Amino acid sequence: MIRSTSEMLFRLNNLNNEHQRISYQTSTTKVLQYGSDDANLFTRDIYLDDKLKVYEGIKLQIQKTTAQNNVADSTLDEIKNLLTYVKQEVIKASNGTVDQEAKEAIAVNLRGVKENLYMLANEQVEGEFIYAGSNSMQKPFSMDDSGKVTYEGDGFLRKVAVEDGSYREKGITGFETFMYNSDVGFKGETLEFSKTDRIIDEDRFEWKLEGASPAITADSSSAKLSFNSEDPLIDENGKVWTLNEGGTAIVDDMGNSLDVSLNSSTNTYSVDLANLNITPAESSAPTQLSKAQLTKYDEEGNATKDIMQVKVGENSDLSVDLPDVDGTRFEAKGNTFDVLDKIINALELKDSDRNTITKDEADAELSDALELISEAFESANTGHAKLGGRNKVFEISLERVESKLTQFSIMSHDVGAADLTKLAVEAKALEVTYTALYSTINKMNELTLVNFVR
Repeated sequence: MIRSTSEMLFRLNNLNNEHQRISYQTSTTKVLQYGSDDANLFTRDIYLDDKLKVYEGIKLQIQKTTAQNNVADSTLDEIKNLLTYVKQEVIKASNGTVDQEAKEAIAVNLRGVKENLYMLANEQVEGEFIYAGSNSMQKPFSMDDSGKVTYEGDGFLRKVAVEDGSYREKGITGFETFMYNSDVGFKGETLEFSKTDRIIDEDRFEWKLEGASPAITADSSSAKLSFNSEDPLIDENGKVWTLNEGGTAIVDDMGNSLDVSLNSSTNTYSVDLANLNITPAESSAPTQLSKAQLTKYDEEGNATKDIMQVKVGENSDLSVDLPDVDGTRFEAKGNTFDVLDKIINALELKDSDRNTITKDEADAELSDALELISEAFESANTGHAKLGGRNKVFEISLERVESKLTQFSIMSHDVGAADLTKLAVEAKALEVTYTALYSTINKMNELTLVNFVR
């Protein structure tokens, strides 16, 4: 009797375990409850589950990037439309039949256009600025009290995963949208640029105009700074000083001058920081001077040891001789907002310092600005095309990722999914076995000791 009871309990426990397995697989549709059930199958299931999570994350990033790129695409359409409007207004203002009052009305309209462009330049999606470059959390464009707009971003784009271990650049920078090429130089050529231009090389690194170190001050061991006629000098405020035509002084763009002396034996000039003679006398003299140079800055915004000496330009403010290295390409970038300021000032008969100018001078400024605004439009148009190419990469990548997600989902189902039809048959068989076992147990419980002995 005891032996029979033990056997019955053993069989009942096996049936309970089988019932638990069938119930788990039916409710979760998964074959495995524990990894030890089938180590090989469990390994494959874990691998496929990991792939599904990876590609779901990639898909989410691509969808977010696509949304940002779509906003950038639509804002670029607006930017191009505004620049086209500016060009039309400049052409209208250049017509000899337009009087000064009408030109000033146009200037008011263009101030509004500038504000709209500034707003679009700082457009953001989900807290990220779309024209900022690598640091999308930083506002890319700033405006000072005078209305001058400066690009604070860089030329590098953020990268987004489009495949497991593969990344592509997203978006567009302010350099590609709101900056136009005032000059382009290649291997061994001379690049000319203005004092306000930004210099970018073929790898998108920026080269900034600054003074050589150490700078000369009145307290230096030698307070005299020697330089050649082609050497521009730069002070502590970033102001550039160049030798005048007479070779008697160096002058800045405000018309201030500092007396210099000529060494006829070496045909070089020098300025004595300990004994500066500035004209006009009421102007503030610089406290330090050094030769101007271009310094390369890395992706983190730190100065490197790579420098190039700057010279006075023949057709522009400054120039630099580019290295004789294959693949060299440097771009001098002008600011679209500066062109707008130039147009508005000319329409109001003002120069860049807001001093009154003649109508002929203003007309010359407008003629020059018309060419520059065309360059600005072409730059925005080229940037738009680049953005379109990058967007296409993400569209194709999204299709590929969705396809892989479908494939991995099917594989995961084939590997780890339970066969519900088979489970239904097993459940029915288990029900019959339970019924038979409990029937046997009931009959055993009805037996008396006398009947059992019999």
